[in-house]
Amino acid sequence: MALSNFPNGLFADGPFELSFDNMLFLDQIFMGNCEPTEWDNRRPSQDLQDPTSTSDNAETDDREQFGRDSTFPNGMLDSFSWMDDSTESAICTAALHSYFDFAAPYLPILLADAFWRDHHASRCSESLLYAVACRGMPFTEAPNKWDLQQRLACKFRETFLIARSNASDDEFIRLDDLEALALMVNFEYEDAGSLPLLLNLGRLFLTHESLVLMTMHYRILDHDTTASTTSAILARASERRVLLYWHIYGLDAFHCLDRKQISRISNNDVGSKESLSQLDTKDYFDAILALAVIARQITQSLCSPLAKRQGVEPNDVHDSYEQLNHWRNKICPQYLRRYKDSAGRLAPIDLKEPNSSRTKKNTQLYRAVLWALELNCLLEIESCVSDYGIQDNRSLEAEITARRVEYASLRALNDMVDICRWIKRHETHNQDHERHSLIDLAPSVLRNICAGMCFWSCQRGIELCNRGSPTLLRSTHENNGDDGFKRHVQTYVETAQLLRDTAATATSHQDTAQILERIDKQRALLDSRVGDLQTLRQPTVL
Repeated sequence: MALSNFPNGLFADGPFELSFDNMLFLDQIFMGNCEPTEWDNRRPSQDLQDPTSTSDNAETDDREQFGRDSTFPNGMLDSFSWMDDSTESAICTAALHSYFDFAAPYLPILLADAFWRDHHASRCSESLLYAVACRGMPFTEAPNKWDLQQRLACKFRETFLIARSNASDDEFIRLDDLEALALMVNFEYEDAGSLPLLLNLGRLFLTHESLVLMTMHYRILDHDTTASTTSAILARASERRVLLYWHIYGLDAFHCLDRKQISRISNNDVGSKESLSQLDTKDYFDAILALAVIARQITQSLCSPLAKRQGVEPNDVHDSYEQLNHWRNKICPQYLRRYKDSAGRLAPIDLKEPNSSRTKKNTQLYRAVLWALELNCLLEIESCVSDYGIQDNRSLEAEITARRVEYASLRALNDMVDICRWIKRHETHNQDHERHSLIDLAPSVLRNICAGMCFWSCQRGIELCNRGSPTLLRSTHENNGDDGFKRHVQTYVETAQLLRDTAATATSHQDTAQILERIDKQRALLDSRVGDLQTLRQPTVL
């Protein structure tokens, strides 16, 4: 599709720095080769006035006008009531700002200036307002913020389902309603006291699968169908649509890999090293997209029906590792890559960033998220091999593959330990550090991956207690008596503790306590097996 076919200004340097080629890639995935008017979903009369095109000065004015310390114009919130209590309404309004201050760097589903312009013009959907406030609420100072967050989540569920019920055509959905759903997917509702009808409808229509299907098959509108004027058009709708596609594609890729299920998004023959090398990666958003492409390819090759029946093909495993190595060393932008100093410690190189005014504040968060996602892909490969086995498992090739999987997984665990220590050093020495840890800012990636690796470390330690020392370490442990083996097992105990403590720094989120409770049960099992080693001899190797 020619560049001239796209809305003016869409590919100028924007706030999310997605390259032109990657925007075309996402357009092909979600829209196919459609006409420009179809791509933009606009009515012909809108061409006379394009509210999505905006200058840098206009964006700055919007941010200044509706910044954190600003007061809203009279009547701005009159048509929308947060809660019954005026104090709670003020807290919920503050939660909107908290989303853009703290949650948006990791969940950049919305453009801040466009949101505030729509909010000021009273054209923002209620479901989006509730969703943004819900995601921003954990970062407020409200003493009852978790209760308010649940109430906002329930209000989102109610308004979104009512909007879908009142829609005149089920094949259409408003862009801001879809943005709201993207924000609220995977939210943990406390359903006590909820209406059974809303609860059951929510389980059907507020899911990841619904988000993907609506994005793929519904026509996304950038205006209110009940309005007849161009003033009802959402601000910067074209750019928001691309950002939404970017988020959903990446979310779906890692979601499907985690659940070992094939995506509903079409493949389009992407994922090979040759196709990846053609992706232009200059910034964090490009790097996430390239890694998502690899995650999809891993799922398609290692979780196929054939692999689930007969075991994974060794070459597919090796290809997956090669793609991840290629991404880490060639595709990921240099300033976001992992490097190690002479002592072997993680030490990112401070290179010039493509847009220092935007990325410098969030660079450390972006690095941590990218590194954690890459390491998680390595452990997901191990999970696939563990669940499905390897084809022709009596061959030498199968044993080589198994050894490589074990090595890569242990390396990933060790590298995640380095990342946790790096995060702690960074936050200790950063004089400008906010009150929230990096884990707190990206819980669904950093906290959850730390928790998952903590579980894996415990499981590895338990298996070591059951099997005894690895063959190549056996003589070393025997020379040191039982103490050498116990110290080896203790390494997994300490690793699990570090990962658990890192995950625990996501203190702003209520579900962190539930996650810690689950992994503490696994840690207790490991501690019990370590305790048995105090009275029993080292297990006999079969």
